[in-house]
Amino acid sequence: MTLKLFHFQNSRSLRVLWALEELGVEAEIETRQMDRTKMKAPEYLALNPLGKTPVMFDGDERIVESVALIEYVANKYADGRLTRRPDDADYGRYLQWLHFGEAGMGGYVNMLIGQTALLPAEHRIPAMKVWAEKETKNCLDFIEANLSEDGYLLDAFSLADISVIYPLFLIKITKNGALLGDRTNAYFKRVTAREAWKKACARVD
Repeated sequence: MTLKLFHFQNSRSLRVLWALEELGVEAEIETRQMDRTKMKAPEYLALNPLGKTPVMFDGDERIVESVALIEYVANKYADGRLTRRPDDADYGRYLQWLHFGEAGMGGYVNMLIGQTALLPAEHRIPAMKVWAEKETKNCLDFIEANLSEDGYLLDAFSLADISVIYPLFLIKITKNGALLGDRTNAYFKRVTAREAWKKACARVD
C-alpha cells in the first residue's frame, strides 16, 4: 500500500484519519499510544524528526503537517473532493478556513490547553491562561459570526470543516467548552455526527 499514516488518538493525526474516511482513500494505519518520551526516541525520530504527530508516508515521500496532509490526500487520491478550486466562488473563504484551524487559532488553543490541562498545576501561569482564553474566545467569536443556523463553514462540508473542528474538539475535551457560542456548539455536534468522524475516533489500535 502506498500511503501509511502513523496515528495517535486525539492528536492532529485525527484530522488525517478523518479525511481518509470521508474521502474513502485507503491507507495503512499504524496506531500508537501517545507517549512523548517514545516520540523523542531515535526510532520515532527516524519517522518524524520533529518528534511530533502526524507523519504520513506516500511511498518515500514524508509529510508531517496535518492540514497539508488532508489537502494532499484529497487532491492526489480523491480528485479534489471536499476542496475548492481557484475558479469557485468560495475559494477564498475555503482557504481562509482551511488554514484558520491551525495557523489562525492553533497556537492560542495550544496555550489554552497547556494552561488548563496539560501542564502540572504548579507550572501554570495565571496571566497566560487569561491571555489564552481571551485570544481563543476571539477566534471562536469569529467562527460563531460566520456560521449559519444549520450549515457548515461553506455551503457544503469541506476540508475546511475538518481543519476547524479539530481545535474545537481539543477545547471541548479539555473542559473549555463553555467558550463556544451556541451556533458553534450546534455546528460541532452536527459535524461530529458524521460517520467518518465516528470511525476515525473509534480507531484505537
